[in-house]
Amino acid sequence: MPFRQVLADYFTAIQNQDVQQMSRHLTGFQDMVRQYGDMGDAIVNFKTQVREIRDSYVEERNEGEIHFDPLGIKAAQIMGLGRGFYYQTESLDIENDTATMELSHTFSYDEMDYSVFPEGTRLFFLSCPAGKVLSFVTGQYQKGYRLLLRRIHTRWHFRKDMNGNWKIVSMEVLPETAECFQSHRPSY
Repeated sequence: MPFRQVLADYFTAIQNQDVQQMSRHLTGFQDMVRQYGDMGDAIVNFKTQVREIRDSYVEERNEGEIHFDPLGIKAAQIMGLGRGFYYQTESLDIENDTATMELSHTFSYDEMDYSVFPEGTRLFFLSCPAGKVLSFVTGQYQKGYRLLLRRIHTRWHFRKDMNGNWKIVSMEVLPETAECFQSHRPSY
């Protein structure tokens, strides 16, 4: 399925911080090329946009709440997309040169083996409501009420480019689909 391949390549590019690879999968980059008229200027502006989103992500994550961006960069960072977290296609609607795909993302925070991280490593988990982030330090005892995200849906919008290739237009997190659970794990 071409949509899943586009998403897999895009998620991997985000995780690897490969801005050129990211730009290949976004209609927004082609729009920048048209706006700035020169590939070099478009790349510089796109890199600036991605850097601002990443900086915002780190700041928001550390403060405990993420405001997801329409390019899906923050979602891919916190959800670990392309790094082994599970996502399933819930629906795909294609109409001429546009398509919408809904994905369900599943998290298994309490089942994971955290001994692979050095003691003292700071971990960030999504919580509820959607976008809330909890921070834990490996090897430390965790007390108190912890609500962790088990599942959430995202919706991805695509459009074909002039060559007939599918490109990502935008992404949105669907907060009403969030399913959470209370964690009783004593330590991570």
